Amino acid sequence: MKKNRVITRKNTLKSRWTDKQGNLKEKSLNLAHPVVKASYIWSILSDQLCDILGPEVHHQWFKQAKPLVISDSVLILEVPNHFSAQWIHTHYHELVDVLLSVMDKKLSSFFISQSERHPAAKMMGPSLSESPTSVIKRQGEDK
Repeated sequence: MKKNRVITRKNTLKSRWTDKQGNLKEKSLNLAHPVVKASYIWSILSDQLCDILGPEVHHQWFKQAKPLVISDSVLILEVPNHFSAQWIHTHYHELVDVLLSVMDKKLSSFFISQSERHPAAKMMGPSLSESPTSVIKRQGEDK
């Protein structure tokens, strides 16, 4: 009985992924824009990762990932921090690339943290929302 459920679930997942892959091929003419295509591919890939890894792991590592663009056959995804990017690269990058290659043999992935994407924001100093007095107090505390 348990074996039948596993086979049924596997066949169901395979047919869902095959249907989505077929939809991708049908819409490929409409997905010429690299940002739109990245978003569409990530929606499919994210569903697959959730099915394979389970909702807990998916929520922990992939829920906050945002597709940015497809450039030179690389799907670039932004994650909240450097630790997440490193963890995904170490533990899940191969799986992600295999799933991508099923959709398009040329595609691979790259995860980047928000701080790596916006390095100037860290170096700009105080935010615009800070009052001038809080900046002066902070400067005085450094001495």
